[in-house]
Amino acid sequence: MTEMNRTIRGTPRFLLLPFLFIIAASGCGESGATGENDNTGGAGSGTGGATAGSTSAGTGGDATGSTSAGTGGDATGSTNAGTGGDATGGTGSVSSGAGTGGAPSSSPTFHIFMLMGQSNMAGVADKQDSDKNSDARLKVLGGCNQPAGQWNLANPPLSDCPGEKGWNLSTSVDPGIWFGKTLLGKLPEGDTIGLVATAESGESINTFITGGSHHQMILNKIAKAKTAENARFAGIIFHQGETDNGQSSWPGKVVQLYNEVKAAWGVDYDVPFILGELPAGGCCGGHNNLVHQAADMLPMGYWVSQQGTNVMDQYHFDHASVVIMGTRYGEKMIEALKW
Repeated sequence: MTEMNRTIRGTPRFLLLPFLFIIAASGCGESGATGENDNTGGAGSGTGGATAGSTSAGTGGDATGSTSAGTGGDATGSTNAGTGGDATGGTGSVSSGAGTGGAPSSSPTFHIFMLMGQSNMAGVADKQDSDKNSDARLKVLGGCNQPAGQWNLANPPLSDCPGEKGWNLSTSVDPGIWFGKTLLGKLPEGDTIGLVATAESGESINTFITGGSHHQMILNKIAKAKTAENARFAGIIFHQGETDNGQSSWPGKVVQLYNEVKAAWGVDYDVPFILGELPAGGCCGGHNNLVHQAADMLPMGYWVSQQGTNVMDQYHFDHASVVIMGTRYGEKMIEALKW
């Protein structure tokens, strides 16, 4: 399991001008392989991270008109990441999103997460009133019984029903909704979360990678998600393995899936990929050694424990366990993104 967390603190600088003291406050964001937003820092702008257009990262924040960045991430429109950042007036560049610890851009960030796997990600346990979401900051692309190809209010189940194979249930709750609800508690002010659910019940990982029957569906959803204003690919949660129980080639295929999803997004940065353990009380608890192995092989791989969960048959989490797993996915993603 790879933990890629580090913290860089900006240092204050003082610039003495005739008859005027300008204090450039230090940036105080956090850096890592993932992108966070809205830290304070960089003088001139008064907020951490570069405004859209900066090209470099360094220590401290510069005043208006400078071309050098403070410690930390550039805002949307730059390729560089870090903490703290530039003030208004940096040299311009273009890219796919904000760097770790970057400043808020003129428009809020739309953080998009992929929900991937088979039936325990699609959901099997019956949904309850407590699973409903009314927060407009939590969206889903399409979703069960909602208009396809557009961003809708996220409510379970989030994956298409009946799905390409026809097995996804319309009456179920999935861990993705509780993942999203957990993220809302730490979502940067003004930002929004978008969930792209691609789970297919009863499917091998082979159907999700190149040559598989569901691969094009994943590419189509990513292509649509990329067109959202201020979209930033932020992470993946993954529950799959029952169909491939114990297959030694499975971890390598998980890495392949990650690389293909990243290539489809067209990004040059890594995002957290969080795997869920399979239920210990079901058919396939022995597969969890491969779950851990896959996490270790990924550049930002993590796994969440199934400890304390229960199954309602030999394969599927019961309702309480769906809530537990979804919440754990969310807590781990918050940790990985340093929200």
